[in-house]
Amino acid sequence: MSKDHAKHNEGVCDFLIADGKFTDWIVTTSFYSALHYVQHEIFPLTENGTTYPHFNTYYNLVLKSRRISKHEGTKQLVRIHIPSCFSHYRWLLDACMNARYSNYRVSTAKANLAKTNLDEIKKHLIK
Repeated sequence: MSKDHAKHNEGVCDFLIADGKFTDWIVTTSFYSALHYVQHEIFPLTENGTTYPHFNTYYNLVLKSRRISKHEGTKQLVRIHIPSCFSHYRWLLDACMNARYSNYRVSTAKANLAKTNLDEIKKHLIK
């Protein structure tokens, strides 16, 4: 499911890049595409003898009680399980939070860099 969701978000991102008007949404769709790609890559995850089929199960059974947000939890999992993607993923997360929740003004160059970071993440995925 996550990979289909990732591809859907990436398709929206490509559509927005072609349009060129909604740079904040280019950053946002790049990030959420990356989120679903990395979750697909990491799960199912076996940890301490328990297999978690997908991120939401892991979140509800492991992270929630530790008061770790879903975004922070995904970031930690990327750092541990796909370290080659960590800097790109962290950049996208930070850029998305800034674009969507702070000012909505994103340069074309930053929007293009978001897509570049997504493309770099995809190069390191096996599944």
